[in-house]
Amino acid sequence: MRITCFHGDHGNMGYIYLTTPKTEYNDAYWSRNEISQYVSKEKLSIPYVTDLDVTPTLIQMPVSENTFKADYGKSYDTEYGNDMNKLGYIMGIELTLAKNTFVDLVSTQAIKVIRTEWRGHEFHLVTFDHLENVLHPENVLYKLTDAEDAFVIVQLRKAEDLGIRYSNDSEIQPIALFKGLLSAREDVYPVEYMIKPEFFMHRD
Repeated sequence: MRITCFHGDHGNMGYIYLTTPKTEYNDAYWSRNEISQYVSKEKLSIPYVTDLDVTPTLIQMPVSENTFKADYGKSYDTEYGNDMNKLGYIMGIELTLAKNTFVDLVSTQAIKVIRTEWRGHEFHLVTFDHLENVLHPENVLYKLTDAEDAFVIVQLRKAEDLGIRYSNDSEIQPIALFKGLLSAREDVYPVEYMIKPEFFMHRD
């Protein structure tokens, strides 16, 4: 899974490619990657976990009635834009991602893929944060389609707590911060891609 972090004086932008990127970076581009300066080679991986039972926590988490796409702008807003396909599956997530945060997530291997059983089916939980932040009981499981075969786990935060300002108070919505992806769609979110680490960090 490719995750990028561009940090600098003017902001800290990240992008999580949930599906295989359409463009490949060449050697010259990868030579700009700074992550190996901060994280040892053996930590540059995405663990595949099969012996951790997260089902009891998932059962306790609220599940949205509407799809993530349907509730956008009504029940929540997002930090930036997110790429979706025509069916509603999220292809990529744009987010605030500071250098220190990214280094911590990679070095502690917080980003992982966990195989689990849920609702009688095999799912894979892909974590974008430390597990206690992903499986927090106040987070929301948002279905991506009515098929309920893929969900994003989001934390809803007050906009003002994140330094986000609205010009019109009537437009204020909670901000959905992405904490994980729960998927039974191997064709949309293949595990083989998810466990392939492509971490890229550069001062922009």
